[in-house]
Amino acid sequence: MKGGKKTLKWVIWTAAALVVVAGVLWFVPTPYLVITPGVTGNLGQMVKVRNGRTPPSKGQLLMVAVGLSQVNELEYLGARVDPNVELLKASYAMGGLNMNQYIQYNTSLMANSQLTAEVAGERLAGLHAYVKTVPGALVIGVLKKGNAVGKIQPGDLITKIGPYPVTSPGVVHGIMTKHFTFGEIVPFTVVRKHQTVVVPIRTTHVAHDSAPGIGVMISSLQEPVIPRSVSINSEGIGGPSAGMMFSLEIYSQVTGKDLARGRIVAGTGEITPTGQVQPIGGVAQKVITVHRSGATVFLCPKANYPKALAMARRKGYDMKIYPVATLSQALHDLTQSAT
Repeated sequence: MKGGKKTLKWVIWTAAALVVVAGVLWFVPTPYLVITPGVTGNLGQMVKVRNGRTPPSKGQLLMVAVGLSQVNELEYLGARVDPNVELLKASYAMGGLNMNQYIQYNTSLMANSQLTAEVAGERLAGLHAYVKTVPGALVIGVLKKGNAVGKIQPGDLITKIGPYPVTSPGVVHGIMTKHFTFGEIVPFTVVRKHQTVVVPIRTTHVAHDSAPGIGVMISSLQEPVIPRSVSINSEGIGGPSAGMMFSLEIYSQVTGKDLARGRIVAGTGEITPTGQVQPIGGVAQKVITVHRSGATVFLCPKANYPKALAMARRKGYDMKIYPVATLSQALHDLTQSAT
């Protein structure tokens, strides 16, 4: 009886100690992100082409997203032994950005993927669609530690730095290095909501940049020229990996062709305006998401295929995975697999 009480006390104290340790670990940050299975989106509901024809079908085309979050020490330990998730160094995945900046960046990538998908999808349907690059440098994010905070906004188009015209994002580093010094107040000419304004900003040191800077992330501004207007509701999902599936849905609505053929078809892949399918991240976790959605067909970039196939085999999923390098190949695979 006495030994039983000691054992019970030991169990209670051990459990209490583990709870305390777990509580402490919960508040200890790590330099890691975890990629987890995420969600799918029904493209028939997300994409609308003007005067488009939605084919009568019980099938669906789905885009696929993963979850991405920073982990504490306790979550990190759990992720180390969970084969369904993937850990990444935050510095590698985010390129020195904090989480808010990274979210801004991914929102911009999603917007760009929609533009390229509109062009690629309508080109696939035989329409004359192309991308027009607008001169200037588009601001896609503002760093919290830079001097542009409160002065420059995401969506601003920088057209001049001082008297020097900005023809593309690629010339900005050269202009700043050649003509300006650290701590100098420089006038930036920007187009904001169709209005041109001049904003004076003092240059400073920006991480990972040897030139005087102000703390903004920039990209090229590309505008699609498409015969049929398209609206896409991304439902708060970021990143470029839905591009291929957006394109296929646009093609389906322009032509009226039923690509699903009664199936649930999921896919992922960044798209270029000319229809090249680029690799993406988190494909193993997307395989799990695809299976949970009930999809039996999964289109993925050719470079991601080995990893996707390995996960499907390890989990024993009854799923046909097609490695695709181009949008036309994805269309061919969908058509042939349904016959």
